[in-house]
Amino acid sequence: MQKIKNKNFVVCPAVCTKGNIELLHVDEFPKTGSHFSGYIPEEASLRNSFDKDTHFFYTIEKFDSTDTNSRKITHAERGLAHIEKNRKKFTLKRDVCIESVQRDDDLPTENSFITFEEGTYLVIGSYIPKNYIDLLIEEHSVICSIEASSPSPVQINQSSVLGRLDGDIQSLGREELGLILTPDYTVSSLKASSSPLLLSSEYIEVLSDKSALSCAHFIARPSDSRPRNREQGSLIFNNNKKCLEYFNGSKWIEVK
Repeated sequence: MQKIKNKNFVVCPAVCTKGNIELLHVDEFPKTGSHFSGYIPEEASLRNSFDKDTHFFYTIEKFDSTDTNSRKITHAERGLAHIEKNRKKFTLKRDVCIESVQRDDDLPTENSFITFEEGTYLVIGSYIPKNYIDLLIEEHSVICSIEASSPSPVQINQSSVLGRLDGDIQSLGREELGLILTPDYTVSSLKASSSPLLLSSEYIEVLSDKSALSCAHFIARPSDSRPRNREQGSLIFNNNKKCLEYFNGSKWIEVK
Protein backbone atom coordinates (compact mmCIF):
# COMPACT_ATOMS: atom_id res chain seq x y z
CA MET A 1 0.00 0.00 0.00
CA GLN A 2 1.36 3.38 -0.96
CA LYS A 3 0.70 6.46 1.13
CA ILE A 4 -0.61 9.44 -0.82
CA LYS A 5 -0.47 12.97 0.58
CA ASN A 6 -1.74 16.11 -1.13
CA LYS A 7 -0.33 19.62 -1.01
CA ASN A 8 -1.01 22.68 -3.12
CA PHE A 9 1.56 25.17 -4.47
CA VAL A 10 4.65 23.12 -3.60
CA VAL A 11 7.19 23.42 -6.44
CA CYS A 12 10.86 23.17 -7.31
CA PRO A 13 13.07 23.33 -10.42
CA ALA A 14 14.41 20.18 -12.05
CA VAL A 15 16.71 19.05 -14.82
CA CYS A 16 16.78 15.89 -16.93
CA THR A 17 20.03 14.03 -16.46
CA LYS A 18 20.92 10.45 -17.45
CA GLY A 19 17.27 9.58 -18.00
CA ASN A 20 16.18 10.85 -14.59
CA ILE A 21 14.39 13.99 -13.42
CA GLU A 22 16.62 15.48 -10.73
CA LEU A 23 15.01 17.98 -8.36
CA LEU A 24 17.15 21.08 -7.87
CA HIS A 25 17.62 23.83 -5.29
CA VAL A 26 15.21 26.77 -5.65
CA ASP A 27 18.15 28.95 -6.75
CA GLU A 28 17.90 27.17 -10.14
CA PHE A 29 14.37 28.50 -10.85
CA PRO A 30 15.61 31.22 -13.28
CA LYS A 31 16.82 28.47 -15.66
CA THR A 32 13.28 27.09 -15.97
CA GLY A 33 11.33 30.22 -16.93
CA SER A 34 9.16 29.89 -13.83
CA HIS A 35 7.68 32.94 -12.13
CA PHE A 36 8.40 31.27 -8.76
CA SER A 37 11.98 32.58 -8.88
CA GLY A 38 12.77 34.33 -5.61
CA TYR A 39 9.40 33.49 -4.02
CA ILE A 40 9.82 29.91 -2.77
CA PRO A 41 12.31 29.23 0.07
CA GLU A 42 14.24 25.98 -0.15
CA GLU A 43 12.73 24.62 3.07
CA ALA A 44 9.26 24.93 1.51
CA SER A 45 10.20 23.44 -1.86
CA LEU A 46 8.81 20.21 -3.24
CA ARG A 47 11.84 18.10 -2.42
CA ASN A 48 11.58 19.03 1.28
CA SER A 49 7.81 18.56 1.55
CA PHE A 50 7.33 14.80 1.11
CA ASP A 51 8.86 11.77 2.80
CA LYS A 52 10.50 9.16 0.60
CA ASP A 53 7.67 6.68 1.22
CA THR A 54 4.93 9.20 0.37
CA HIS A 55 3.33 9.52 -3.06
CA PHE A 56 1.74 12.72 -4.34
CA PHE A 57 0.02 14.15 -7.41
CA TYR A 58 2.63 15.91 -9.54
CA THR A 59 2.74 18.37 -12.41
CA ILE A 60 5.53 18.96 -14.92
CA GLU A 61 5.82 22.14 -16.97
CA LYS A 62 8.36 22.90 -19.70
CA PHE A 63 8.61 26.44 -21.08
CA ASP A 64 10.03 27.61 -24.41
CA SER A 65 11.96 30.48 -22.83
CA THR A 66 13.40 31.74 -19.54
CA ASP A 67 11.70 35.12 -20.09
CA THR A 68 8.79 35.02 -17.64
CA ASN A 69 7.02 37.81 -19.54
CA SER A 70 6.80 36.02 -22.89
CA ARG A 71 7.44 32.30 -22.28
CA LYS A 72 4.79 29.71 -23.06
CA ILE A 73 4.27 26.11 -21.98
CA THR A 74 5.38 23.60 -24.59
CA HIS A 75 4.96 20.39 -22.59
CA ALA A 76 2.87 19.51 -19.54
CA GLU A 77 2.22 16.34 -17.60
CA ARG A 78 0.41 15.32 -14.44
CA GLY A 79 0.04 12.10 -12.48
CA LEU A 80 1.19 10.26 -9.36
CA ALA A 81 4.84 10.18 -8.25
CA HIS A 82 7.22 9.88 -5.33
CA ILE A 83 10.70 11.16 -4.50
CA GLU A 84 13.81 9.05 -4.10
CA LYS A 85 16.82 10.43 -2.26
CA ASN A 86 20.39 9.24 -2.78
CA ARG A 87 22.81 11.19 -0.62
CA LYS A 88 22.19 14.81 -1.62
CA LYS A 89 20.34 14.06 -4.85
CA PHE A 90 16.53 14.10 -5.09
CA THR A 91 14.92 12.28 -8.02
CA LEU A 92 11.29 12.40 -9.15
CA LYS A 93 9.95 8.91 -9.85
CA ARG A 94 6.76 8.99 -11.91
CA ASP A 95 4.39 6.10 -11.09
CA VAL A 96 1.18 6.86 -12.98
CA CYS A 97 0.57 9.33 -15.80
CA ILE A 98 -2.94 10.78 -15.78
CA GLU A 99 -2.47 13.22 -18.66
CA SER A 100 0.33 14.57 -20.87
CA VAL A 101 0.15 17.41 -23.40
CA GLN A 102 2.69 18.51 -26.03
CA ARG A 103 2.34 21.63 -28.13
CA ASP A 104 4.21 20.24 -31.13
CA ASP A 105 4.23 16.50 -30.31
CA ASP A 106 8.00 16.58 -30.74
CA LEU A 107 9.02 14.31 -27.85
CA PRO A 108 8.53 10.54 -27.55
CA THR A 109 6.47 9.00 -24.75
CA GLU A 110 6.79 5.78 -22.78
CA ASN A 111 3.72 4.46 -20.95
CA SER A 112 2.24 7.96 -21.54
CA PHE A 113 5.22 9.61 -19.75
CA ILE A 114 6.99 12.27 -21.81
CA THR A 115 10.65 11.46 -22.46
CA PHE A 116 12.44 14.78 -22.00
CA GLU A 117 15.80 15.50 -23.61
CA GLU A 118 19.03 15.52 -21.64
CA GLY A 119 19.68 18.85 -19.93
CA THR A 120 16.06 20.05 -20.18
CA TYR A 121 14.98 22.29 -17.27
CA LEU A 122 11.49 21.72 -15.87
CA VAL A 123 9.18 23.02 -13.17
CA ILE A 124 7.85 20.25 -10.91
CA GLY A 125 4.87 20.92 -8.65
CA SER A 126 2.21 19.16 -6.63
CA TYR A 127 -1.52 19.69 -6.87
CA ILE A 128 -4.82 18.49 -5.43
CA PRO A 129 -7.03 16.89 -8.10
CA LYS A 130 -10.43 18.51 -8.52
CA ASN A 131 -11.78 15.34 -10.08
CA TYR A 132 -12.68 12.69 -7.51
CA ILE A 133 -11.96 10.00 -10.11
CA ASP A 134 -8.29 11.03 -10.10
CA LEU A 135 -8.28 10.94 -6.29
CA LEU A 136 -9.44 7.33 -6.41
CA ILE A 137 -6.47 6.36 -8.55
CA GLU A 138 -5.81 3.27 -6.43
CA GLU A 139 -8.27 0.40 -6.00
CA HIS A 140 -9.95 -0.19 -2.63
CA SER A 141 -9.49 3.48 -1.66
CA VAL A 142 -11.54 6.08 0.17
CA ILE A 143 -11.12 9.86 0.24
CA CYS A 144 -10.19 11.36 3.62
CA SER A 145 -9.26 14.77 4.96
CA ILE A 146 -5.83 14.42 6.57
CA GLU A 147 -5.26 18.19 6.45
CA ALA A 148 -7.85 20.96 6.18
CA SER A 149 -9.11 21.43 2.61
CA SER A 150 -6.73 18.73 1.38
CA PRO A 151 -8.58 15.53 0.42
CA SER A 152 -6.29 12.53 0.12
CA PRO A 153 -6.96 8.95 -0.99
CA VAL A 154 -6.28 6.21 1.54
CA GLN A 155 -5.92 2.65 0.28
CA ILE A 156 -7.33 -0.02 2.62
CA ASN A 157 -5.53 -3.35 2.85
CA GLN A 158 -7.23 -6.72 2.91
CA SER A 159 -8.64 -7.64 6.35
CA SER A 160 -8.03 -4.12 7.69
CA VAL A 161 -10.09 -1.23 8.98
CA LEU A 162 -9.88 2.53 8.47
CA GLY A 163 -8.71 4.52 11.48
CA ARG A 164 -6.50 7.32 12.77
CA LEU A 165 -3.04 6.55 14.18
CA ASP A 166 -0.09 8.89 14.77
CA GLY A 167 -2.00 11.81 13.29
CA ASP A 168 -2.80 10.07 9.99
CA ILE A 169 -5.94 8.39 8.70
CA GLN A 170 -4.72 5.02 7.45
CA SER A 171 -5.41 1.36 6.90
CA LEU A 172 -5.05 -0.45 10.23
CA GLY A 173 -4.15 -4.12 10.37
CA ARG A 174 -3.75 -6.49 13.30
CA GLU A 175 -0.51 -4.95 14.60
CA GLU A 176 -1.78 -1.36 14.39
CA LEU A 177 -5.04 -2.30 16.10
CA GLY A 178 -2.99 -3.92 18.84
CA LEU A 179 -1.36 -0.55 19.52
CA ILE A 180 -4.77 1.08 19.88
CA LEU A 181 -6.56 -1.71 21.75
CA THR A 182 -4.10 -1.89 24.65
CA PRO A 183 -4.56 -4.42 27.47
CA ASP A 184 -5.96 -1.67 29.70
CA TYR A 185 -8.56 -0.81 27.06
CA THR A 186 -9.48 -4.47 26.54
CA VAL A 187 -9.83 -5.16 30.27
CA SER A 188 -11.90 -2.04 30.89
CA SER A 189 -14.15 -2.86 27.92
CA LEU A 190 -14.79 -6.39 29.16
CA LYS A 191 -15.38 -5.14 32.68
CA ALA A 192 -17.97 -2.64 31.48
CA SER A 193 -19.81 -5.22 29.39
CA SER A 194 -22.74 -7.16 30.85
CA SER A 195 -23.37 -9.20 27.70
CA PRO A 196 -22.52 -12.92 27.67
CA LEU A 197 -19.11 -13.85 26.26
CA LEU A 198 -19.77 -16.79 23.97
CA LEU A 199 -16.64 -18.69 22.93
CA SER A 200 -16.59 -21.75 20.68
CA SER A 201 -13.03 -22.75 21.62
CA GLU A 202 -12.54 -26.29 22.90
CA TYR A 203 -9.70 -25.22 25.18
CA ILE A 204 -9.07 -22.02 27.16
CA GLU A 205 -6.03 -21.59 29.37
CA VAL A 206 -4.99 -18.87 31.81
CA LEU A 207 -1.19 -18.94 31.67
CA SER A 208 -0.18 -17.31 34.93
CA ASP A 209 0.41 -19.75 37.85
CA LYS A 210 -1.05 -17.10 40.15
CA SER A 211 -4.32 -16.80 38.21
CA ALA A 212 -7.64 -17.35 39.94
CA LEU A 213 -11.18 -17.67 38.61
CA SER A 214 -13.83 -16.00 40.73
CA CYS A 215 -17.54 -16.00 39.94
CA ALA A 216 -20.89 -16.32 41.68
CA HIS A 217 -22.13 -19.05 39.40
CA PHE A 218 -20.14 -21.86 37.73
CA ILE A 219 -21.63 -24.49 35.40
CA ALA A 220 -19.96 -27.70 34.24
CA ARG A 221 -22.10 -28.81 31.32
CA PRO A 222 -23.22 -32.49 31.47
CA SER A 223 -21.02 -34.86 29.47
CA ASP A 224 -21.83 -38.45 28.50
CA SER A 225 -18.16 -39.26 27.92
CA ARG A 226 -14.97 -38.28 29.68
CA PRO A 227 -12.63 -36.01 27.68
CA ARG A 228 -9.52 -37.51 26.09
CA ASN A 229 -7.42 -34.40 26.65
CA ARG A 230 -7.72 -34.69 30.40
CA GLU A 231 -5.11 -33.29 32.74
CA GLN A 232 -4.56 -33.58 36.47
CA GLY A 233 -7.20 -31.36 38.04
CA SER A 234 -9.73 -31.65 35.20
CA LEU A 235 -13.31 -31.29 36.42
CA ILE A 236 -16.45 -32.54 34.63
CA PHE A 237 -20.09 -33.36 35.35
CA ASN A 238 -20.64 -37.03 34.53
CA ASN A 239 -24.13 -37.15 33.05
CA ASN A 240 -24.38 -40.92 33.39
CA LYS A 241 -23.52 -40.93 37.10
CA LYS A 242 -25.14 -37.53 37.73
CA CYS A 243 -22.17 -36.30 39.72
CA LEU A 244 -19.05 -34.13 39.52
CA GLU A 245 -15.78 -35.93 38.82
CA TYR A 246 -12.16 -34.79 38.84
CA PHE A 247 -9.05 -36.38 37.35
CA ASN A 248 -6.24 -36.95 39.88
CA GLY A 249 -3.61 -37.75 37.25
CA SER A 250 -4.37 -41.46 36.90
CA LYS A 251 -8.14 -41.93 37.26
CA TRP A 252 -11.46 -40.12 37.58
CA ILE A 253 -12.78 -39.71 41.13
CA GLU A 254 -16.26 -38.74 42.15
CA VAL A 255 -16.53 -35.45 44.06
CA LYS A 256 -18.39 -36.12 47.30
